[in-house]
Amino acid sequence: MVLGHLGEIGPAVAALRRESSRLAEWGEELARVRLRGGCVFAAGSDGSSHEAQRFTSELNAHDPVEGSGFKAISITKSAAGSNGSGSMGAQISTQVRAGDIVVLLAARGITEELREAAAAAKSRGARVWALTGKESKDLAQSVNESICIDTDPPHAEEAHLVAVLALCECFEDALKSVEPE
Repeated sequence: MVLGHLGEIGPAVAALRRESSRLAEWGEELARVRLRGGCVFAAGSDGSSHEAQRFTSELNAHDPVEGSGFKAISITKSAAGSNGSGSMGAQISTQVRAGDIVVLLAARGITEELREAAAAAKSRGARVWALTGKESKDLAQSVNESICIDTDPPHAEEAHLVAVLALCECFEDALKSVEPE
């Protein structure tokens, strides 16, 4: 069972391996954002919202300076509906500033809400990145940069989790060497 699953996820891991230098570059950019006092936001559609929440939690945990002011914030559908601030796009419009980064995750398909979130972030001057899957790779047209894990949604979600954890490690490592702008 385990070996079968590992064999099935192999192509997704290979796709991440091909994108390892981009993940390292993204980690460096996240470090620069932190050093200049910016924020990182993440949102996901469907099951990918869990990876977005994990990403922001891990990114905050990888910041070695307690009280630095750096924030990684997860934007969720439930938060959009429960706090009265509207859609993900509306939340992003009120919170994102120029120079921030918004990371969108979608393994199963693209929702209009993610497209609106990307447009809202770009209109505020933020850079927008996406982790996508085979069924959601069209999201790349709405963002500045993307990494597509061209496989079925369950394996794309697993690869996205590996990617966000690797990105956090790259962020932490980059904080040791990246100079403030």
